[in-house]
Amino acid sequence: MTAHTWLVRHGVRAGVAAAILMPQTVLAQGLSQRIASAPDGAVQFAYAARPGVCGNGRTYYSINGSMWFGSMNDNTLRSDPCQPGPVRVVLGRAGKEIVDVNVYVGPAPAQQSSGVTDLGTVPAKDAADYLLSLAAKVDGRPGRDAITPALLADSATVSPQLLAIARDQTRARETRSSAINWLNRAPDERGGVSPSQLAKALGDMARDENDNQQVRQSALRVLARQENAEGIPALIDISRSTQDVWLGKQALSVLAQSGDPRARTYLRTAVQRPDLNDEMRVAAIRGIGRDYATSQDAEFLRGLYAKLPSERAKEAVLESMGEMGGTANAKWLITIAGNNDESLRLRRRAVQLSDRAGTSVADLSKLYDQTADPQMQDAIISTLANNGTKAATDKLLAIAKADQNYQNRRRAVNALGRSDDPRVKDALKDIVEK
Repeated sequence: MTAHTWLVRHGVRAGVAAAILMPQTVLAQGLSQRIASAPDGAVQFAYAARPGVCGNGRTYYSINGSMWFGSMNDNTLRSDPCQPGPVRVVLGRAGKEIVDVNVYVGPAPAQQSSGVTDLGTVPAKDAADYLLSLAAKVDGRPGRDAITPALLADSATVSPQLLAIARDQTRARETRSSAINWLNRAPDERGGVSPSQLAKALGDMARDENDNQQVRQSALRVLARQENAEGIPALIDISRSTQDVWLGKQALSVLAQSGDPRARTYLRTAVQRPDLNDEMRVAAIRGIGRDYATSQDAEFLRGLYAKLPSERAKEAVLESMGEMGGTANAKWLITIAGNNDESLRLRRRAVQLSDRAGTSVADLSKLYDQTADPQMQDAIISTLANNGTKAATDKLLAIAKADQNYQNRRRAVNALGRSDDPRVKDALKDIVEK
């Protein structure tokens, strides 16, 4: 006995039986056909939302309370609380062509817009399949905007279709990048792309030198954000094995945005490789000194400085110390600034960055008095002017009044001319009169 015969014998009508037995793709085609056959103008349909998806039905919606879309503020939340679905999609059409995809979550307004064909409630999986089919074939913003409402559909498995869109090099790069970014958040319960499969697919996309760089960057960023740090080994492998300098730099940069211990250890190892391309070494140094940097990282970079083969790499260390700040880094920068064995460019840069790191005016003043190089003195005068404290102003006044170098006195006067300190006006008047 066939399944169809069993259904009919048990009193299920033929039309319902056909719908039960109909493949999912056919059902999605049914929604597509209903939309295509609707009168010209906008079409809307609704479907069940995933748990955690809520909105006010008009101006905003949220996913799990961590991602918010639309227009809202605290007053809106108080007067218009976030209520569970359904999801409502309104397709703007020019004739039969879809030109706009708008999504709403929550109770529908009592007064519906005129001229909109309402298809009522449809199965959530059908809605997701239809919306992702739009993303796969419609160019521009409508295709990109069709992705998010597909992810809101209850119990729908969307990651295989998202991955197909992400891989499709005939699609617009914005649509592909959107699909990649959502892949890591796709709430598939079963039948979706596994984390390891996703890591491999994203790694393959990132390595494809014939693909769009924006898409490749999106793949690298999602690798770094994968749950349970699944993508970290793939990023390390890309950085270690690639001959593509651009890709290597990008992989190191996204590794630096991860607090994963494996990423931090790899960055410290990579930066010491004698065969590492200089641009990649600079990217690794900057990565070590960014968001997750510790005092141990600072100590490591300061110890590495003298061994580095290029000025660019050394400057990256200086910049990292300036960004990290702290007494130890500030004093080290002043030491570099006072080291005559360093290039003048690096010494001047160290002066500028020492102020950002929090060096004292006393240390800057001492360095000024100890150096005879006019260019170094110029850098210190500029740094004192940017410092803006009373102590810095006092040192500038002393230079303007008594420095033996006429050019330095002029530089100090020019710097003081931008000061708001009330003492400066009288002091400058006395200098001019003399």
